[in-house]
Amino acid sequence: MTDDGDRQNGLVGEDEPRVYQTTHDFESRRALSTTVIEAIEEAVDVEGPSSRVLADVIDPDCLDGLFRPVRHRTDRDNGVVQFPLEEHRITVYATGEIELRRIED
Repeated sequence: MTDDGDRQNGLVGEDEPRVYQTTHDFESRRALSTTVIEAIEEAVDVEGPSSRVLADVIDPDCLDGLFRPVRHRTDRDNGVVQFPLEEHRITVYATGEIELRRIED
């Protein structure tokens, strides 16, 4: 599965803890939170709808607004937000990179 034909989504590193990586395309009409929800559906075994599970740990509208381009300015290209979800830590970068890393005990 690919987002834009350039980057492969999926789990990486066989010797490292399992990490799921994907990239959000800010030029698309899709919300950042939608890309995060799809990554959750691919990588994390959650009970219930992924959108509801995400909303339990972070406000999807705030996540969307955090890195949204600012009017009359360039894109927001630095910054990061992390939050836990189940046994994973989700990291979203201003560049659109999204990483779901399993938290080891």
